[in-house]
Amino acid sequence: MRIKHIISIIAVMLFLTKPVLSQVATDPFELDEIVLSIPFSQTLGKSVIKVDKINMGDINPILKQYISKSISKLPGVSVITTGPNIAKPSVRGLSFNRVVVYNQGVRLENQQWGEEHGIGISSSGIESIEVIKGPLYVLYGSDAMGGVLYVEPEKFNTSNGLAIDYTGVYNSNYNGVTNNLGIKGSSGKFSFNLRADMIDNDNFSTPDGEIENTWFEQNELKADLQYSSDKFTSELRFSRVDSDLGIPHMDEGHDDHDDHMDHDDHDDHMDHDDHDDHEGHGDDHYQELKHTTLTWKNSFDLGNNHVLNVTLGQQFNERKEFGGHGEEEHDDHDDHDDHEEHGEEDHDDHMDHDDHDDHEGHEEGEAELDMELLTNTLDISLVLPQSEDLNLIIGTSLLSQTNKNFGHETLIPDAEMNDFGLYALGQFTLSNSSDALIGVRYDNRSISSGSSSSDYSNFNGSLGLKKEFSNSTLRFNLSTGFRSPNLVELYADGSHHGTFMYKKGDPNLLAENSLQTDLSLQVNGENSVLSFDLFYNDIRDYIYLQPTNTSIDGLRLHNYLQQDATLYGGEIHLNKNTSFDWLSYYTSLEYTFGESQDGMALPYISPLTFNQVFNISFSSNYSFEIDFVAKAQQNRTAMYEEITGGYSLLNLSGSWMTSFLGNDLNIFWSIDNVFDQEYYDHLSRLKTAGIHEMGRNISVGLKYNF
Repeated sequence: MRIKHIISIIAVMLFLTKPVLSQVATDPFELDEIVLSIPFSQTLGKSVIKVDKINMGDINPILKQYISKSISKLPGVSVITTGPNIAKPSVRGLSFNRVVVYNQGVRLENQQWGEEHGIGISSSGIESIEVIKGPLYVLYGSDAMGGVLYVEPEKFNTSNGLAIDYTGVYNSNYNGVTNNLGIKGSSGKFSFNLRADMIDNDNFSTPDGEIENTWFEQNELKADLQYSSDKFTSELRFSRVDSDLGIPHMDEGHDDHDDHMDHDDHDDHMDHDDHDDHEGHGDDHYQELKHTTLTWKNSFDLGNNHVLNVTLGQQFNERKEFGGHGEEEHDDHDDHDDHEEHGEEDHDDHMDHDDHDDHEGHEEGEAELDMELLTNTLDISLVLPQSEDLNLIIGTSLLSQTNKNFGHETLIPDAEMNDFGLYALGQFTLSNSSDALIGVRYDNRSISSGSSSSDYSNFNGSLGLKKEFSNSTLRFNLSTGFRSPNLVELYADGSHHGTFMYKKGDPNLLAENSLQTDLSLQVNGENSVLSFDLFYNDIRDYIYLQPTNTSIDGLRLHNYLQQDATLYGGEIHLNKNTSFDWLSYYTSLEYTFGESQDGMALPYISPLTFNQVFNISFSSNYSFEIDFVAKAQQNRTAMYEEITGGYSLLNLSGSWMTSFLGNDLNIFWSIDNVFDQEYYDHLSRLKTAGIHEMGRNISVGLKYNF
């Protein structure tokens, strides 16, 4: 049955691509950009591994308010959401701890297993995002089983002087305001960046009306310093992100899965056990998240093109969840009345959470969940180019992590984790048109909690081949992946009010191991670039969360179990400049199929998705974009997962470049969900409670360079 599915996918994709292949022969697109997530200073076109790259300066600032909005445009990449403010990346059906987010030169560690908060990185001060779909275990170690999101921080201004920019955005649907101010300067061999970002969003609205307790506030400060000479470069980067977000009312008690097959019947969904009537969870159910990152990267030119990179990193994550504790009363937070009164002048005070809806007295230990995660990392790599035909890199990575609890309840116990990794990667030129990439890695991870401890070690590798033809490039990659269980999967034993579950881990879980095959064909035409990608991923001992019919403390018990699983599918995407100078378009089609060994569907698998984008440039100063998205029905669902119907959306956006007082001024706008469509997205956690996705949202903004 699996072979039949694969053959069907290949046949359909080949049929769709045939009319285009006959038109293709030079590349007008930016395939010569340098790839940073892979060593050897390769370009997108020359890299053996397929990499998708988004330059944040090239897209509408409204679309890049959140990283999730930017990456969701890439085929094979989706986002698991809890409303418009909370999103986790999903790459070809794998998400959470199976996708590594690399930020400020280190692997992000912020309790990323949590479903009810985003990745914790704003798009402020980001140069570009690179996405690698598939295991990149060799370079990034355990957890990079599903892929890597490589976030490149803002570049430094190397020319002497001072540059200041301001960006402001208003979103109508949730009365949201975003303000961003950046200062860049340099003098001699020193350069610096300073950036502050403030987001204040009220509850979002669906076509049904406002959804209570979905507000979101975030304040971020970044400060970077660089010293650069001919033989030595040092970068010190600091960021602090404070987020407060309401947790909307959820109902995990839906056993009548069949009742939700028809999402066109709005009245039925209004009766989802009355999700507005969750007594005891009132509007005081919210989170406070704080994440501090400090990194110091040093690059030494050893001569002969040999470069030594040493990166030290420290991350401190504070996570608190309030509400859901039966004995507590948070009267002042009801209805979130004070949130709307927060003006821009109050944002500095808000950083201390003293005036946030009059939440007074949240001392240490008062929150239901109160966890602190301290992570220290050391990454060392040595690039050793031997010749034009041979490049090598060897490296090691060390991680030390401590989790501590201070809240009323304990979801995961105090624990420590230590990682050690050693890797080598080499690229070989086989001929003028062929390259090979071979890598090996050894990892050891130890996790201890009280009297319990677990140790995991693994040897893995990857093999990649790239063959260039006259007007096309064929890539084949075979990679193994490895992921040890995380703290919540091993040791969870408590109420997680943010997801309305009681979670129970298993200290005897085995590490996941995967073998993924990727095949990619890229055809470069005179006015087009066509990519055709297929993948097959076999995962042994896949870990998943299984709901039961048992309730503890009023929450349904969920157990962590494991069995083998398989994912496969593919993507087609086409960039094309038409015969009209003012018109270009982008088309993509993607499909992912995932099931466990017993034939059950895996959760959070995005349905067949089609995306058509038209870019219209009326002049060099004004552009207009029409974005059409269509998703099919997803009727292959995991146990207790909702079936969702198909839907289509139309989004519009535009940008106008002008000048004001002699400086550049960019005015931009967008209309999302133009027709105020009522729909459920399959990767939305809110669909369980009968909450539709966000309705029409009109956004306006400007960016001014002083």
